[in-house]
Amino acid sequence: MMIHSIGWALSACSFLLLPSSHTTTCTAFTPTNIAYQTSSHHQQSPSFVPLAQSTLNEPNNDTPSTPSTTTSLDKRSTLTLLEHINLNVPTHDYILDFYLHILGMGLDPRYDIPTNVINGSGMVWANCGATQFHLVYGEEAQVVPGSIGLWYEELDGLKERLLRVVDEGLGEERPFESYSIDVDVRTKQESIRIVDRYGNVFYCRQHSRSTADDNDEEDPTELIRAVRQPTLTSTDTLTSQDYQSSDILQRFAMDDDQPDTNCRGIQYVEFYVPPNTAAQIAEFYDCVFDAPTNLLTIPSTTDDDDEDSTNIAIIGLGSIHPTTGQTSQSLLFRETTAPLPPYDGHHIALYVGDDTADFAAAFQSCMDAGVVWVNPRYEDRVTNLNTAKKWNQFRFKDIVDLQTGKTVFVLEHEVRSVGHRGWTGLVGR
Repeated sequence: MMIHSIGWALSACSFLLLPSSHTTTCTAFTPTNIAYQTSSHHQQSPSFVPLAQSTLNEPNNDTPSTPSTTTSLDKRSTLTLLEHINLNVPTHDYILDFYLHILGMGLDPRYDIPTNVINGSGMVWANCGATQFHLVYGEEAQVVPGSIGLWYEELDGLKERLLRVVDEGLGEERPFESYSIDVDVRTKQESIRIVDRYGNVFYCRQHSRSTADDNDEEDPTELIRAVRQPTLTSTDTLTSQDYQSSDILQRFAMDDDQPDTNCRGIQYVEFYVPPNTAAQIAEFYDCVFDAPTNLLTIPSTTDDDDEDSTNIAIIGLGSIHPTTGQTSQSLLFRETTAPLPPYDGHHIALYVGDDTADFAAAFQSCMDAGVVWVNPRYEDRVTNLNTAKKWNQFRFKDIVDLQTGKTVFVLEHEVRSVGHRGWTGLVGR
């Protein structure tokens, strides 16, 4: 898989919208063109159906279905894996029960994470399948302005845990603010909407179908199924006296013969963005990363022509279904006229390409676009290709209009090479 460097000839990109896909013509290469099958946000595969909700408050059940117009697509996105979401949390009080017990994730056994849990302070990594949540101490909790989609093989265990906590009448002590269960009138599939104690919104759905061709049993390259993050097991708790004597580690350690977490991974993250920015965001990912993108317009439900229509930029990650264009994971950017909070510093981490050459090309494209950025909070002060190769990652936070250079949305991206130690740490890789 080759990611081409584009140079600042990005300014020459032209943008064309099609009924269910879009293309951009970036000067230095021919971008991937992908069509997504679209439908209501309550369909069981939200990475393929990028509608977490139609407004900040109310979900939408009336999204029209638009069939794919593409019959043959590349097998994988240049964006290989959405690996983690990083959020500040002010305390461990709610996050352990919420992420490890309620959502059904596992505790990472590496980098002194178990010791942090014992001490009740410091960073916690909650792992689910091939993905993670990095929960880092900060005085103010960080909140994703949108929603996070999680996928499960089945939802029964999650529903039982939620109901048990409510029945216990914990009130202010319970680890989440609220939850609701909805059923799509078309597919009859359930989705569970959970709001954590800080305002982050999670949509949990059952999703068992891989992106393999219908004639195949499994796509061995689909990372969200083929690999997983390590999790603390009962055997791990025997490695030190401190671990053995810790009730909290004993509680959250997973059985050695059942290492898979109930939550199987992050399937999408949806961000609310200002009006008239979705097209520029889609163009940015298409031109800078050569990633499969789509611009979806949800028609107005009123008679006011296009005034109330909603545009959503869809960025595909991971494996791509060979006929439908459905992807393993997605980043979604939904336009809204509602006021948006100032950016609070949360970030996402993703892997790019198949090898270090792909990573270098992605870095050069970001340099050419003028977006490579150093976050003073972290040690990786990457400003050139040599330091990018040293750390096997770089960062940027400004998504820009490639025609003008103007920032249209701010979101820190930690972009990793497959040479990163986190990649080799995936179980099964």
